[in-house]
Amino acid sequence: MINRLLGGTPQYDATQLPIDEPLVQQSADAPGILLRIRPFKENQGVVDGAGLLQSVHDVTTNFRGKNTSDHHSFEVWFDEGKVKFFMHAATEAAADKFRRRVGNNYANSEVFPVDGGAAFPVIDLDEYVAGAWLEMEKLPYYPIRHHNSDEWATDPYGEITSEMLSLDDSTVVTQVVFRPAKQSWTDGDRFKHNSVDDLAHALRQGTSVGWLNPRTRPASEKDKQAAKTIEQQRGQQAFHVNIRVLAASTDKDEAEARARGVAGMFRKYYNAITEQGLDDTPVWHRKDGKRAKQLRQHVAKMADREWTDRRMIMTVDELAGVAHIPNNEIETPNIDWRYTQRGDRVPADTDQYEQSATRHRSDERPARQGGEDRV
Repeated sequence: MINRLLGGTPQYDATQLPIDEPLVQQSADAPGILLRIRPFKENQGVVDGAGLLQSVHDVTTNFRGKNTSDHHSFEVWFDEGKVKFFMHAATEAAADKFRRRVGNNYANSEVFPVDGGAAFPVIDLDEYVAGAWLEMEKLPYYPIRHHNSDEWATDPYGEITSEMLSLDDSTVVTQVVFRPAKQSWTDGDRFKHNSVDDLAHALRQGTSVGWLNPRTRPASEKDKQAAKTIEQQRGQQAFHVNIRVLAASTDKDEAEARARGVAGMFRKYYNAITEQGLDDTPVWHRKDGKRAKQLRQHVAKMADREWTDRRMIMTVDELAGVAHIPNNEIETPNIDWRYTQRGDRVPADTDQYEQSATRHRSDERPARQGGEDRV
């Protein structure tokens, strides 16, 4: 609150980055393995996504019981005029597992590593950049809306991907970084009495109201329902989560509109009956120089798939809602679908994609032909 009073209210203000060369994250230099997914239209969408996440929930701990699990990411790019899907694995072993699990859960989809070219969309010198991250509005014990609770009428990815559509030479990226949480994530701190059970008990006891004449307001039906919903989180597999949004365009207004619009769709579609939801915070500073520096750091974190602890924890069902491969339920044009049911073969355009990425999207953009600055 103090920072907002001193610095102003964060807003979507696209800015050119302080760079002398295009920002390029070459796949050979990037950490981990980037997998591109070309989904077959006929799948179960969010349901299959939950199955995939459950199958890769591998928690590792050290001898002290500290969570040392790797983090991975699910990403959607609007790049080179198409909406594309990616998973980023921290290790070769995880990448191999993802390939098999995506194949098992999303039949007839193609999954292949991006071995050459760029491992993240290129940012040119003349492009304006806007970005944001999302956070939970309440404690993570309160679940966001998902397909098994207050189900959507339509897949929210229909609106999210539609908001990502932009000019052909613009870029929009959503990135969900996830890391398995220990089974004890609902236990809280033994000395702070902040477990799932403590919170549910407090909700059933009513709410203290008034200052001069304090009194306890009896628990409402909404409070009781929230307590029941929260208790159902106990024992469920969950992940620590980061969600980031990025938009880049030579058109300043377009970059701002895409970043604001995509973040707004996340804010709109995941509000639950418990009043839990996602809130977006633009990457911003009132001073141009500092704002540009912060946006440069935002791009670097996304390109490196950096983990930041924002105290967001989501169950498998919740995470599947914000990180899944959609199906033919969504009507967004320019999706990079796979249209055949032939085996798990590398598509014919793979080499073309990699060469195009190496050339920095296309030969028609001379700004790409200069030197490169690794993100």
